[in-house]
Amino acid sequence: MRCFFTILLASTLTSILTGSALLWPNSSLANNRIKLPDIGNTSNIIISGELEKKLGKAFIRSIRLRVPLSNDQEINDYVQQLGNRIAQFSEQPDRQFNFFVVRDKRINAFAGPNANIGINAGLILATESESELASVFAHEVGHVTQQHLQRAIEAASQMALPSAAATLAAIVLGVAVPGVGPAAILAVQAGQVQKRINFTRSHEAEADRAGVQNLADAGFDPRSMPVFFGRLQTATTRYGQKVPEILLTHPAPVSRTSDTAARAEKYPYKQVEDSQNFRLTRMKLRVKYKQVPTKEFLKTLEIESQQGTQNIKDAALYGLALTLMEDRQFEKARQILTSLSTRNPQQSQYLTARALNEYRDKKSARSLALFEQAKQRFPNSRAVNLLYSKVLLHNGKPKQALTHLNQDLQLFNSIPEVFDLLSIAYGQSNNPVKGFQFRAEYFYSLGLTKDAIIQLEQALLAANNNFYLSSKIENRMHQFQDELNAPKLL
Repeated sequence: MRCFFTILLASTLTSILTGSALLWPNSSLANNRIKLPDIGNTSNIIISGELEKKLGKAFIRSIRLRVPLSNDQEINDYVQQLGNRIAQFSEQPDRQFNFFVVRDKRINAFAGPNANIGINAGLILATESESELASVFAHEVGHVTQQHLQRAIEAASQMALPSAAATLAAIVLGVAVPGVGPAAILAVQAGQVQKRINFTRSHEAEADRAGVQNLADAGFDPRSMPVFFGRLQTATTRYGQKVPEILLTHPAPVSRTSDTAARAEKYPYKQVEDSQNFRLTRMKLRVKYKQVPTKEFLKTLEIESQQGTQNIKDAALYGLALTLMEDRQFEKARQILTSLSTRNPQQSQYLTARALNEYRDKKSARSLALFEQAKQRFPNSRAVNLLYSKVLLHNGKPKQALTHLNQDLQLFNSIPEVFDLLSIAYGQSNNPVKGFQFRAEYFYSLGLTKDAIIQLEQALLAANNNFYLSSKIENRMHQFQDELNAPKLL
């Protein structure tokens, strides 16, 4: 049950979207795996794949409107890469999953329609190994592959698309949704969804056991699942949180811990090394969410930088350099980052941090040279690409930035930050029409449809009666307007 990965759930409704199976199937070992019983799901007939895609896109816009998502592309890249590694062992290995990070210190994770999976920053910080984090990802991927979300989508299928997406986002986040209507509407939807919860509970134990098997298949430590269950139980006691009502009718964490531990013991023990990307991602979040004064935090990291393996020491040094950079101690940060990037040429984070340190120290030429080096060394890194583009724009080099940003559009899924940077780049390049168009896409991707229409109106004026451009802009305006005018309830 996803709720065991969630210390601070605000609503029992969350459970239906992410709340039944911790499942991570492995197609390569299909003959040996635990078979979940056929539950007679008819949602595939009711909910088409095309509708789920549309709902998924509307869902992620609704999420962006209501909670802050990470704009740190290095963190985002790591989460997507780890998620992809897990998804390839699922029953839908060819499906495109979208993993993203919510900037929230609470321990939480959720899955939404069209394989959108959100992980709170607080959950990453709560894990003490990469295998523990992988167990959470496996849990959420299981909800997608086992079609648990389809039942929730079916419950919202009587609503117009924008309202359905907003309602599902509200269920996931446990918050009131502006524009959906009075709270009574959500209560009705909650009642419809609640009817399906008892049905999914019967598969909790089976899904946990399947999850242990698949963690092992994917090369992670299967013992990490019961370890993390125990950590959540301890955290619940420590923080004095009232257990969400939905947990009261589910298997207690103790029983789930013992059951998964017994399963994990059947696999030969092997030590699984954390990746350096995991360590650096977690360190970056520690720096961002530090809860002690900077001086105290620096002392802690100095001590850590002298303990453990070289990789562990390097991660501490990385955190130390980031904190020094925040404290504007650029020379000290420079020395550390120069050493790290020289000693670890395969690790992009050290080189990009070094380039950013030069940028923040107003050493633009050095910064651009280091970013160019990073771009050549890591040509397929989205984080390097976007960071380099930002610095180019800040240095008044829009044409160079456009080369990298247009490349991003071709290689990766669209995200708000890319639209934002493209609007700035075209604005600096004296191309106001495209500037306004991409600004419109930026607002629309954030769920701000009215603001997007205003930007397109400006683009239409800038088009100056150019028939082709005007027709294209007007067509997009109509799409936005139709969505905006859609009835709240069908």
